[in-house]
Amino acid sequence: MEQKRTAALIHSSKKVEISSSPPGTSKKTMVLNHIVLSAILATALATPLAQPLGEPATGHTLEKRITHYGIATFYEQNGAAGSCGQVHAESDSIIALSPSWQGGGYPPRYCGRKIEITNDGGGQNNNGQGKVVVATVADTCPGCDENHLDLSHGAFLALTGGALDPPGQFNIEWHFCNVNGQC
Repeated sequence: MEQKRTAALIHSSKKVEISSSPPGTSKKTMVLNHIVLSAILATALATPLAQPLGEPATGHTLEKRITHYGIATFYEQNGAAGSCGQVHAESDSIIALSPSWQGGGYPPRYCGRKIEITNDGGGQNNNGQGKVVVATVADTCPGCDENHLDLSHGAFLALTGGALDPPGQFNIEWHFCNVNGQC
């Protein structure tokens, strides 16, 4: 004779029995269901996400204080919208990131994200070593490698002390600011 687990509830002086299995379910079926469900749960918990949310496809991390080292160059916007879809003045502090960060979708992955950039020297007539600027990602630089930032005139001039020709590039360190813009 098969036994079912039951629980008793007392409600308004009435005794109600609740069975933990549907009527007619054998103990063997219950055990098999339990094993299958346990295996599915264990597999789901042990399987990492294919790509953690908020990280580029290349596996870069976006932790606020991970410092990247590279070069900065400048580009002409000529009144055209960047890959993020907005037109900016040459004097705005904006950045074009490499495709390894931006990805291939639209809009690019880091549009609107702020980055803090420090001038590490190099180049000619670079009077801005140590200067820091916070600029906003507004475009993609197809010819840039992952740590090369292409800057608007405004961001470049702020970092070089007013010169566009040190000769057109210098060394930088940079990091992403928090999603809320705090650097």
